[in-house]
Amino acid sequence: MRSSSRRSSPGLLPLLLGLGMLVFALLQLNDPDPLIWASYYAAIACACTFAAYRPLPTVVFLGLVVVTAAGAAFTLPGFADWILNRPASDLWAPMSADRMYIEHSRELLGLVIAGVFLVTAYRLSRRGR
Repeated sequence: MRSSSRRSSPGLLPLLLGLGMLVFALLQLNDPDPLIWASYYAAIACACTFAAYRPLPTVVFLGLVVVTAAGAAFTLPGFADWILNRPASDLWAPMSADRMYIEHSRELLGLVIAGVFLVTAYRLSRRGR
């Protein structure tokens, strides 16, 4: 059993997760608030990519979990409004200022996907340690 924290070859799944988050980050460049979302997804992409080579530091993981949870708490009311009061097809409707629940729902779904990617990469980076 190796005691070194360095891996001889990268983990494929964390690399793919990092690539997926990089695509998410690039897609945010035409968003009304691109700096927030592109930065968030890029940070998740970096964490996943790092986790392909070395164990992701717990402090980095927990920091990103806190940011993800804060984003989820902010967007959850809009998502609940959509689920409880609006047609499912509204998620695909154009965004407008009077229908912020659409944007919040989309943002929450992105946060959930990013959170799953982050947890997966973290667990894979810690496997066998």
